[in-house]
Amino acid sequence: MCTTPSNPVVASADPQRALTLAFTLCGLLATGSAFALSSDRDKDLEVRANYNQLVTTTPSHALFRNNVRIEQGSLKASGDEARVYDAAGGSDGGRRIVLTGTPAQLEQMQDNDGGMMRARANSIDYNDGTGVAVLTGDVVVVQEGKSEFRGQQFTYNTQSGAMQGGSEAPGSEVHMTFKPKPRPAGKTEPEPKP
Repeated sequence: MCTTPSNPVVASADPQRALTLAFTLCGLLATGSAFALSSDRDKDLEVRANYNQLVTTTPSHALFRNNVRIEQGSLKASGDEARVYDAAGGSDGGRRIVLTGTPAQLEQMQDNDGGMMRARANSIDYNDGTGVAVLTGDVVVVQEGKSEFRGQQFTYNTQSGAMQGGSEAPGSEVHMTFKPKPRPAGKTEPEPKP
């Protein structure tokens, strides 16, 4: 599901914009109520890698390879390779960004004291036209102090907030841990009676 497209279409001249959208919106993965730090969008996006290629012949795409590091404000992502394509057909102006690694990693501070969100997977595949992010292969998504998801696949629709993990196939398993909410200061639990 998260492989290099066999028929990528012409990419725009601004692959950094596509990466900004992808990783900022991937920051929403931990929960629908925690949003990526909004001030990050106002920061410069820095992409570093050992190798970069902007292919201008059809099908064009941007490729970053070996020690890929992406930073924008509190957002930090890393992987072995990042590819930027226009979404299939390109009619919605969307782009598809695929970050792969062993693992590909992402972290970002969340608005409203949402804490730090960290995610890792073999592949992080995002389409900014549809708003859908798919993480596959040894997926771990942690929202600091709130929840943790583990499984082989995690899909998040950044437009609707819908989330889905794993599959209904036999043998598929997901694991979620919900952290207890902190108690208000000064309140204590009554002692159990013998």
